[in-house]
Amino acid sequence: MEKLKILSIDGGGTRGVIPATILNLIFEDTNKHPRELFDLLAGTSTGGILCTGYSFGISTKEMLNLYLEKSSEIFYDSGWDDLRDGFGKNLGADYSNKRFKKILEKIFGTKKLSDIREQNSNGKARLMVCSFDLNPVEKGSNSDEKPKPINFRPKVFHSDFLRDQEVSLVDLCLMTSAGPTYFPIYKDHVDGGVSLNNPSMAALAYAINKRNDGMKEYRHPDGKAKGLGKEIKDVQILSLGCGSSNKNYIPASTIKRKKNGDWGNLQWVKYLPDMLTETNIQASDYYVNQLLGPEQFKRIQLYFDNPDAPKLIRGKSLGLDVKRKDLLEAMVEYAHNIYTKEKSNIFKIIGL
Repeated sequence: MEKLKILSIDGGGTRGVIPATILNLIFEDTNKHPRELFDLLAGTSTGGILCTGYSFGISTKEMLNLYLEKSSEIFYDSGWDDLRDGFGKNLGADYSNKRFKKILEKIFGTKKLSDIREQNSNGKARLMVCSFDLNPVEKGSNSDEKPKPINFRPKVFHSDFLRDQEVSLVDLCLMTSAGPTYFPIYKDHVDGGVSLNNPSMAALAYAINKRNDGMKEYRHPDGKAKGLGKEIKDVQILSLGCGSSNKNYIPASTIKRKKNGDWGNLQWVKYLPDMLTETNIQASDYYVNQLLGPEQFKRIQLYFDNPDAPKLIRGKSLGLDVKRKDLLEAMVEYAHNIYTKEKSNIFKIIGL
């Protein structure tokens, strides 16, 4: 059976310049666009934006330039807004999403997920984007019942789901990337990195799902099952991270020094944001590795504490809102170097 090839891209803010660089280099070497190389593009946050752009047919070079040329506009905040928010993130999001939305509108216009599905019918990749729903509701069994609020949870949008056909691509990008404290909540959704910062596990679940039960809105518009019904042996995944400081840990000496581990809110607050994203990245990586193994799953992640990292970023903890051109270009350089080393492994996993 023909292999199902999946591209999975993590969240990571403007560090998305790393997977954008790798995919642009693949295109330069093969003259093949991601939506032609892969059957499913799955992304979260900045990865969701990249996958939406690729599935729509935006060139790899243009998506790379989004980071190199528009980062300051995407992460824009006026002095007045900063003052109103209580000097930073205390009383409001660090950045407005108004300029970001205008950039997305120029790229996608009024196109919807139904337009991506139409392209898929012509042999282009499916699209999966992860967000997080703060106010989900459970529909009653008949139209007279009032929807019931339920616990907040991950929300996976998909070009194949009947439920999502009318979702605009602009809204999709803003819902997947509304990072808490960074951007305002958008349409009751926040950044998918809250639960699925590495979407490879969600993509694999969709690929092997054979069920045809459950709510109709999750099925394909043509009446098929919830997933693609593939056998595990027929799935190949290339998973791209957005770089890491590799410093997301708590030294034993710190645990002992601070009340010997008997911690409350004040001790935990510093570490919880990184734990929230890093743990679900590692969990997804673990589960997919257990199911697929190295012949079917390739994970590319860059660590800034690596001796091979460019000097400018070596040992640094780069935030999600990097805007300095020299730092972005250093990440491009690092991604280029890693791609050169991993090129044969990447080509093998995607069947080139």
